[in-house]
Amino acid sequence: MNNSTKILGVLILVVVIIVALIWGNTAENKNLDEDQVIRIGADYGRSGNVARYGEWADNGINVAVEKINTEGGINGRQIQVIFEDSEGNPATAVSAYHKLRNNNNIKHIITFQSSVALAISPLANQDKVIQVDVSATTPDYSSPNDYTFRTGIVATQLAKESANYLENQLGIKKIALLYINNDFGIGMKDVFTEYYKGDILTKESFEQDGADFRTQLTKIKESGAEYIFLVAHMKEAGLIVKQADELNIEIPFFTDVFAIEGDEFLETAGEAGEGILYVAPRFDVNDQDGETAYLVAKHRERYGEDPTYFTAQAYDGLLVIAKALDGCKAEDTDCVRNNLMEIDMEGASGYMKFDSNGDVSKPVELKTIRNK
Repeated sequence: MNNSTKILGVLILVVVIIVALIWGNTAENKNLDEDQVIRIGADYGRSGNVARYGEWADNGINVAVEKINTEGGINGRQIQVIFEDSEGNPATAVSAYHKLRNNNNIKHIITFQSSVALAISPLANQDKVIQVDVSATTPDYSSPNDYTFRTGIVATQLAKESANYLENQLGIKKIALLYINNDFGIGMKDVFTEYYKGDILTKESFEQDGADFRTQLTKIKESGAEYIFLVAHMKEAGLIVKQADELNIEIPFFTDVFAIEGDEFLETAGEAGEGILYVAPRFDVNDQDGETAYLVAKHRERYGEDPTYFTAQAYDGLLVIAKALDGCKAEDTDCVRNNLMEIDMEGASGYMKFDSNGDVSKPVELKTIRNK
């Protein structure tokens, strides 16, 4: 046997060993998936305009996965979350949903953002897939006795509290409304309009990913409004506040946690953001007990910073699914749905008890930006 033949024989042997190892690992992973893992989908924006929100959601879910699996998993099986990036686009979210269903046979899914939640909910109900949204505020997502739930509060509460603060605590009787033209913005605008009893002098909308808001701001400047109620994502909100300052608009802004509580807003708005009032569900990183304390400690350990309220809502989203899975076959989503309706627990983002629509109600507080 010459050297070439020997070398060829060795190469063939190496290839056979590699193929055997790959086949063996694939078979092992297949068994692990079927017997030891419960796969849960996560379908929301992780890039583009909503990337920062997606990062916060990722962090909360990852901490929850670690907690659940460290404590033994669910019914002897580990939790595995498969993430898809919707880019904050409903059509992309639908494609991602089908991918998760077709490739991974997902029976439980976490979503984030009103438009995404609304795009997925008819499909989830049709397929009997448990959907837990961790940020949607739109009232249109509320529907009774089905497979859709949420861990964040509804616009009915958030916008109603905003109207109450402005009218009854600040005594503001003339408002300009500036809102993002998507399901989140429209839902907040409609509810605020219903509950605010003062005069809404103008309603101006803008598109998601917009960059120039001077036309809307100029109309508001000329309207005679005492305050601007702003409904926006952080990216647009920062630009709006900065451009208002550049236009010498002295009308103060009032907004909510979605627009303002994050570094993306602060970096863009700069000093113009100082003193803005906003409403937010109560979340205190200094809480010493329960899920909040656990999330804060683990988040600081893993990511070197405090979690946001959105991180807490995402963390709670996976926790409630895990709790509802206890005692159910993962494929039996009717059992899981029934268990979700019986959830009664204190989560990291607040008290978790779903009403017949799969919604929760949580305390809201008035906050302001100081010493950025």
